[in-house]
Amino acid sequence: MRAKFAASEAMGFVASETSWSGELAATAAHCARTGQTLVISSKQAAKHARELTLRHPGLDVTIDGRHWASAVATTEAPTAESTLFDLDTWADLELSGSGAKRLLTPSLFVKAGDLDELDAQLAITGRVENPGLQTLVATDARMLQAKYRQGFFEVLEASQAKRFAFVFADTRQPMGSFDRLDGQRQLLTRFPGSHIVGSDVAAGTDAMVHGAGWVGIGASSGRRMEHRPGDPGGGRRSADYLPGTWVRPLMEMRSPSIYADWYANEPTPSCSKCYRRLESYQPNSADKTLLIAHNLHGITDFADEIVAVPESERAAWLSSERVDAFLRHGRLTGPNIDADRTLRMLCELDDPALRSTSPAGTKGGTRSDADARRGRRPLTRRSPSRQGLDVNWSSTSPFSRQGCAGRRSRTARP
Repeated sequence: MRAKFAASEAMGFVASETSWSGELAATAAHCARTGQTLVISSKQAAKHARELTLRHPGLDVTIDGRHWASAVATTEAPTAESTLFDLDTWADLELSGSGAKRLLTPSLFVKAGDLDELDAQLAITGRVENPGLQTLVATDARMLQAKYRQGFFEVLEASQAKRFAFVFADTRQPMGSFDRLDGQRQLLTRFPGSHIVGSDVAAGTDAMVHGAGWVGIGASSGRRMEHRPGDPGGGRRSADYLPGTWVRPLMEMRSPSIYADWYANEPTPSCSKCYRRLESYQPNSADKTLLIAHNLHGITDFADEIVAVPESERAAWLSSERVDAFLRHGRLTGPNIDADRTLRMLCELDDPALRSTSPAGTKGGTRSDADARRGRRPLTRRSPSRQGLDVNWSSTSPFSRQGCAGRRSRTARP
């Protein structure tokens, strides 16, 4: 039996049918077993929802038609052109024909700083009354940065929307930024209960403990790291053409061969539920689907760990767990250790000593070095969201040199 505040209520998954790894079918089967919500993010989402709810009676489905993924909002056309008539009526038709329980508004993408366009969009989508229709704001992740966030929040507050769902997109790793993660926390403080759709595990679980009503983790990298309209698709191919694989001790999503290199002469981690070591997976469709299934249950198990902690203690507990995972990178003996950037930025955000992090032993500058070269502000200023979080960063840790770089000056060089 799950905890009272079960992970099924706090976190689900976002999937599409475009993956070669059987992503959508595997995610639907998993969510049907666990009671978690599945967001189908696809231009054919209604069709797939109908098929999957027939196959899995009782499956909790939300439809995202991805109107935002291919078009940018303007003041004249802030939502999908074909749905400028009454959205409540449109939602009734979509929901009754698909078997889905809820639907995201057909919002178009709002570029960073386009506040007039956002205001025009919310004038339409913020007035919906249908309980199955949720106001979607899909925007550039830069909207969470200090440069844009105050205006962003003011437009949201001025709208009539009862509850928001947010998609944050960028060319690569939308939430891999200290400023954006801090902005997400401030967003959820201002708009508690909002949904975050299409997140990575690190940023998504942080949202869980800082006020999100629900978080949808991407079942594939494409749904964990959404692109803006016009951004080049794809990205770097995964090692051995295998999906990123969740490893709880490191809180990482890397391909199995990356872990094999990192663990060098040690056995790679194995899953107690899957009964296979990571190096045993092959780049074929069957094994790719098995890795997706492993990620789904592994991430759900992690969410269950979080919700088992008393609510008032979850943020501090998760912060401590992240530090432990980050420092474990320093114990690895293989080459090219490179801790997940979002994990590192969250550790920096909560560090009471205001230290920056290194990629856990790889050559090159720390984050503060890179930011100094780009002329950015140093990352040693205290953020309000750090208040009250003591994650026990030990200055005597044997891994502090590899896992945590000391405070560096703005003009430092590697």
